[in-house]
Amino acid sequence: MSRDADILNEGRRRERTQTLFYRSLSAAAESAGDAATAERLNELLADEQHHVSRLTARLLEGGEKPDEAFERPAVPSLAAWEAPARARETDEVDWYEAALERVEDADTRAVLQEILDSERHHRRSLGGKWMSAAHDDHEGEP
Repeated sequence: MSRDADILNEGRRRERTQTLFYRSLSAAAESAGDAATAERLNELLADEQHHVSRLTARLLEGGEKPDEAFERPAVPSLAAWEAPARARETDEVDWYEAALERVEDADTRAVLQEILDSERHHRRSLGGKWMSAAHDDHEGEP
């Protein structure tokens, strides 16, 4: 699983960075008293945290140790968060599409595909709460 583990750890690093991005923006929205934006950002944050959990679980299932690396993202002002967020989500979609071409294991591919579907939704709507808690059954989801 070494090659796939590298891909999973790269995805995990990216997702951990995304969580910091949305957590920072959510905190700013809450501080500003903007409940609607805070909720929207918290939903995105929840999805990104779910992605981290799914990638971590897949690594552990394969007997691999999760890498704890992440980057501190540049966080825009709350008034101008949508364009940078959409660009970040576009980058995530591109990365997952490329990762799917490199991954060898079918179970790992399924996890990456599920996350890709979620990232496409994020890019389209900049909204969250799309990831299913039951990760093995997605029939009927948008």
